[in-house]
This record gives sequence, structure tokens and C-alpha cells, in this order.
Amino acid sequence: MDARVKIGLLVAYSVALFCTENLLGLGVAAALLAAVASVGDVPVARLLREGAFAYLLVGFLLVYNVAASGWLAGIAVALRLLLLVWASLLLTALSTPAELSEALRRLLSPLGCLGLPVRDFTMSLSIALRFMPLLSEELRAVRAAQASRGAAFEGAGLVRRLRAYGGLMVPLFVGLFRRADRLASAMEARCYGASGVPTSLDGRRFAFGDGAALLVGVVACAAFALIP
Repeated sequence: MDARVKIGLLVAYSVALFCTENLLGLGVAAALLAAVASVGDVPVARLLREGAFAYLLVGFLLVYNVAASGWLAGIAVALRLLLLVWASLLLTALSTPAELSEALRRLLSPLGCLGLPVRDFTMSLSIALRFMPLLSEELRAVRAAQASRGAAFEGAGLVRRLRAYGGLMVPLFVGLFRRADRLASAMEARCYGASGVPTSLDGRRFAFGDGAALLVGVVACAAFALIP
């Protein structure tokens, strides 16, 4: 499926999440997301695991809204945020960074007529998506190197552990800047930006099936958003 359709469906799903006003609609939205994950062969457990970064914020919003507006309002706010996070993770699981950046470039290409640097923006986004796994890899490498030199990441007091983790930041950013410098040199050597009209290896065109999937998805999102 064209990545532009996936991005459009994510936007429609996000809007519908904030338009639905009851837990039944959110339950249908969750079932719809699980069905898409099943069709895309993406394990739900993977989405639950990769969404762990948002659980602390969700817990805070749950407690705050329960105290301010009651249990139903608190649960609704928490579910909206969780489903939005999981839907975003599902999009990245079903598309490569190259597909997403190319889809965004095509979607935003009309803005290029206004002189906006659409190509540079989508390239920056693509690089950011590619660097996320590298950040985790670099962090593990620096942590292992410092642990071999006696850094107390485990089995020590809280202060020593915090000091040890704080010591990861400088070598981590040095390694990331080193990678970024090599990437900039490689892009310059390949004459990035020399051509005003970039070419693409992705020859995919918007087909009838893409339009049908987009229509069905938007109708499904509108249906659960309008559940009374």
C-alpha cells in the first residue's frame, strides 16, 4: 500500500480518537487497531513493548483527570493517548523510513511552490528515523565500555548509579556527532542538493486499491467517532 494512504489513515484515526466521546467508541477504535496489526502481521505485544516510553505520561494524565473529572474522563484521556501512540508505532512498523519520507515529500510537494524547503525537511525526518535505532545501539556500546571500566550501573547505591548514568551522556553525544559528521561528508561527496529536481527509486503510483483502502479506512474512523 502507498505510504501516503497509511499517513492519511493515521491522521483520520487520530482525529476520530479525539472526536469520540465515550468508551464504547474507544473500544471499537482499539479493536480496529488490533485488526490492522493482525492483517499487517505486527504482534500486539510488540506495540505494547515499544510504547513503554509513553506509559509514565499516560499514568500521570490518568491520575490528574480522574482527580479533576472522574474515572470515565480519566480513562478516556488515557486510552486516547495510548491508542494514538500504538497507531503511530504501527505505521512505522508497516513502512520503512524511506517510504515514509518519500510519501511526505509527495504530500508536501505543493508547498515547494511557495519556496519552502520540503525536500530538506523530509530528508531530515528520514535521517532522524534512521538514527533512532543507532541511538540505542550507541548507548549500549558506551554503557558496556564504561561497565568494563568499573562504572557502577548495577548493585550500587542510587547516587553512584545516577552518577554512572550521567557519565554516559558526553561519550554518547560525541559518538552521535561523529556519526553525523560522517553522514554529512558522505552526502556532500554525493552532491546532495546539486539537482533542483530530485529523483527517487520508489516508482510506486497511487492505485485504485490505495484509494479504496483510504475510503474504507476513513469511513471506519468516522463510524467509531460517531457512536452515540
